[in-house]
Amino acid sequence: MVNKALTYIFILPALLSGIAVSAQQGDVHLHKGNQDYAAKDYKDAADEYQKALTDKSAAIQGKFNLGDAYYKQGQYDQAVGAYKEALALTKDKTLAAHAYHNIGNSLLQQKKFDESVKAYENALYNNCKDEDTRYNLAYAQAMLKQQQQKQQQQQKQQQQKQQQKQDQNKDNKDKQNKDQQQQPQDKQISKQDAQRMLDALNNDEKNTQDKLQKKKAVGKKEIEKNW
Repeated sequence: MVNKALTYIFILPALLSGIAVSAQQGDVHLHKGNQDYAAKDYKDAADEYQKALTDKSAAIQGKFNLGDAYYKQGQYDQAVGAYKEALALTKDKTLAAHAYHNIGNSLLQQKKFDESVKAYENALYNNCKDEDTRYNLAYAQAMLKQQQQKQQQQQKQQQQKQQQKQDQNKDNKDKQNKDQQQQPQDKQISKQDAQRMLDALNNDEKNTQDKLQKKKAVGKKEIEKNW
């Protein structure tokens, strides 16, 4: 499915005589901006639309067309801002539908699918017969669903990685504890126990010496008796 991403632009009729000079200047800048826009010179078009904003009677068209010029330059945040400013200046449902449609397009380009869906819904609220908006809404909804599924999948994978890491840490800890249990444990003995052990060794050595002395004495008596 390909997004049509339609934009709307006001093309003003030929200038009328008998209007104020300030209004003429606003219309002149709008007309020049439209010419630049048609020639795909979107930067100069934006400059002309900015100049048209000094005339209140041209402010709505200027803001709306400025949003179009920003959109064509890929400046989507600025485009959304300009469209919203145009919305604040009018109660015309047709203009509101067009502005919300273009806001939806700008958000769609930024992959802000949730916000773009809401913008298209607002556009249809103001003009329920706009099939282009209905098409873009369906596209944005499909992309939003795809985005949510991808986020859920990434979240699931992240949770699995965390669980694997926790299991590995637990296995390492269990192995470490098992190795420690298999190793001989050094026992700490008190000073009194050490002294008793030392005394016992000394007693054993003394007993051994006494036995040796007795054996030597017996051996001597036997030798003397034979003589």
